[in-house]
Amino acid sequence: MAVDFAELIGRVIHWLIHSWKTSLQDEVEGSLDATWGRMYDMENYIIGVVTVVIILVIVLLLVFLSSIE
Repeated sequence: MAVDFAELIGRVIHWLIHSWKTSLQDEVEGSLDATWGRMYDMENYIIGVVTVVIILVIVLLLVFLSSIE
């Protein structure tokens, strides 16, 4: 389930990176060709994992910094 969520986040972020030039449906279905990864699904997964890690770091920093004051 976490892998599916990371892929979904990656697909939406990948679509935003392409500046809405591709169809969101093509991004979600993974029917586009891979550009820098072996498979398009792998690209979306990597982008999703990086995005989730960034969000978690920001949230943890905010929680930690707010508990110091």
